[in-house]
Amino acid sequence: MKSRLQVLAGLLLCALSPLAMAQERMDDVLRDFQAHGYPSVSAAIQRLSSVEDVPGANASMARRGTYHRSLLQLARAGRQPAIQQSSRAVLQRMADDEQCVRCRFDLAIAAVLEQGGRGRTRRAALARLKEAKALRQQLDSPEAEQALLEAEAALAQWNGEYNRAIELFVRASEQARQRGDVAGQLLNLAGMIGLNADLGDTRRAIDVGNEAYRRAEEIGYTALLAQICLDLGHAYSLVGDRAHQRAILEKGLALTGNDPDQLPNKTTILNNLSDFWLSQPGGYPKTLDYAQRALQLARESGQQGAEIAPMANIGIARAGMGQVDQGVAILRESIDLSKKSGIDVYTLGITEELVRILKQAGRHQEALEALQSIMQLQEKHIREERETAVLELQEKYATQRKADEIEKLAAQNRLKQSQLEAEGLKQRLWLALAGVFGLGLLMLWQSIQRARKANRKLVDVNATLALQSSTDALTGAFNRRYAQALLDKLQAQMQRAENPQGFGLILLDLDLFKRINDARGHAAGDAVLVETVKRLQSRLRQNDVVSRWGGEEFVLVLPSTPASSLPIVARNVLEAIGNEPFLFEGQSIPVSVSLGVIGYPLLPGQAWASALGLADSALYLAKASGRNQAICIGRMDVEPSCSEADLTQLQAAGKAEWQVVTGPELAPGTMAPDRAPPSGQA
Repeated sequence: MKSRLQVLAGLLLCALSPLAMAQERMDDVLRDFQAHGYPSVSAAIQRLSSVEDVPGANASMARRGTYHRSLLQLARAGRQPAIQQSSRAVLQRMADDEQCVRCRFDLAIAAVLEQGGRGRTRRAALARLKEAKALRQQLDSPEAEQALLEAEAALAQWNGEYNRAIELFVRASEQARQRGDVAGQLLNLAGMIGLNADLGDTRRAIDVGNEAYRRAEEIGYTALLAQICLDLGHAYSLVGDRAHQRAILEKGLALTGNDPDQLPNKTTILNNLSDFWLSQPGGYPKTLDYAQRALQLARESGQQGAEIAPMANIGIARAGMGQVDQGVAILRESIDLSKKSGIDVYTLGITEELVRILKQAGRHQEALEALQSIMQLQEKHIREERETAVLELQEKYATQRKADEIEKLAAQNRLKQSQLEAEGLKQRLWLALAGVFGLGLLMLWQSIQRARKANRKLVDVNATLALQSSTDALTGAFNRRYAQALLDKLQAQMQRAENPQGFGLILLDLDLFKRINDARGHAAGDAVLVETVKRLQSRLRQNDVVSRWGGEEFVLVLPSTPASSLPIVARNVLEAIGNEPFLFEGQSIPVSVSLGVIGYPLLPGQAWASALGLADSALYLAKASGRNQAICIGRMDVEPSCSEADLTQLQAAGKAEWQVVTGPELAPGTMAPDRAPPSGQA
């Protein structure tokens, strides 16, 4: 039993706690958020709403803007639409009635983050981002620059521009560091976990994720920990580290607790755990358990889009447990829901699972009908992408035209200025005619200026020549000479290093490229080569090198890439080329590639040329086995000058191992002959 004194003390504390909270001031709370983050979004909103000096109508415009901007950011993170709407309305009134430029900027940034996505919403988001960039020029605010970088990074991520998104997150993180915004640094660091994983750099994703978790835990930024666990689980799944994947997801699930702000994360973690058990032998009961819990949470919270994935997992598990009719019915329901929600990637993925289950059950007519629905959806997706590309091209043209007009006006102004200067010089020369020494100085000055101009021109010419000597004129990729020099340099560095770090080598060849030239003409073939390089550069990291080795053959050099990550990179490359047909003069051209993949060094003392020779043998084996696939050599006990037959013989003798990564399914008639996977698949 508590003493009477303890009870009175407790009552006094309860009475004083609102007063104690009210004693906090807005600037102190916001500084604390930057230094330590917050345990939950709801707690942060409550704390900020209860400060002593909530800015009223008589407060300065800057303080009112800061307060409602901060509330708007928190409410968006916590999915609290009422507070979002209220703060947005205040900022809009300030923008309209008081001509608040920063308020307009904040509203534009909020619109970018709320619209995002693809299609019309993405175009609207791009328009608001352009507006925000223009407004940023009127603001002397590092905080606004950070917000702009973060919004641009989010938009790049949604559009699949992962390298660009990482670059922007790094710049935003540096901006946050300079401002002393520790929590902002961690948010941007956490944003890079999934991006690195999706780019195939899973080791870096795991390292970044563990660092972000450690630092967030140190400062008490509990609200961020579950999201970090979710992204780390994704990275561990890509490298096949199932033990760490399960452990980190279960840790994330425990962190979400009963916090309503963590409901989206909790739903996703539960579904990812159901995915984990779906990959385990005998895991269907666990899959059902986690997926049903995720589905229940999604329905309770009204997250209709979040119902799709757990519903699909339930259908797959039911079918796997022998309840095929029930499983198929649930899968069809999830497909209908994904179509209604407009989430095409879910529709395609779940339909592929449905086709697989129907084929296994011998229901081939239903499987064919489901396949036809996928084809229709893919055609719709291609049309939308084409429309987006056209709009972006028009926007780029309009921007270039404006830039040309500005340059023309600037040139006219420079000409007028030069004429005025010349007139002034003429007058001064008349005054200086009596002084030969003065005239001599003038001539000397002019001579020096001409020499400086010639030197600057020489520097520009040399830079242009250096670029031309290292790049392929058609595609813009690095050329063979540059790649050979780079490989020599990397090999020499490894020989000098105490703990050398290897790199990945991929030899890539376009399948049946001669048919494209013969059927469509060499202009179409050139367009395919150019687009191939663009797609490769969009999927690879910034420090990865794409070089044209010759004809339709390319070499990809992947520094600091472990051999375990190479199959993931290979899959990204195959999908980048084969997922969508190329377009040339309104015609669709399906294209696929074959890859020979190897980690260097595979053998002690191996030269890069030897490793590339093995990759070449693997490439030919991939082509001989049906094309549109990668042969990733994982082990070899000897260093032969291999041919396709040698590799097969070595594998049969237990002296070589490789993994086969297949590309996406292509339109009928794209490849010949049908794929027959080679032995040696791990």
